[in-house]
Amino acid sequence: MRLSHALAGAGLGAAPVVGGVRAPAQAAPAGHDAHVDLCVDGKIVASASFIGVGDRFEVTKRSSHGGRPYLGYTYIRTDGTLPEGTHRGVSDIGSALKFDHDFGEGREVAFRRCVRNTLARDDCTDDEDGPWEIGYA
Repeated sequence: MRLSHALAGAGLGAAPVVGGVRAPAQAAPAGHDAHVDLCVDGKIVASASFIGVGDRFEVTKRSSHGGRPYLGYTYIRTDGTLPEGTHRGVSDIGSALKFDHDFGEGREVAFRRCVRNTLARDDCTDDEDGPWEIGYA
């Protein structure tokens, strides 16, 4: 699933599309954090957080399962565009990497957590069309 398609499943899809550009979403209270763990066979293999005050993502590998952890994110800008991106963590267990942003105040930010698999499809928190996690800048 493309990141921009996650908006509907994550609750960001409420903004209407006008002239091929998504209209700005309503701003929410600023500084709402979000966290998601990726579990495989009942074991936490990676985690990701969005810290709303400071607009920061953190990516951490939690077990030896799979390769490098990463997260994909997207949000709706005030002009209606849908930027999306990926942040990659390191393969060392317990090592957290931090990625700072400057999202618009109160913007909804959707993200999912994944671990790279070399011989199979990557494990992600949105497998089987599950929800993306939502935080607010």
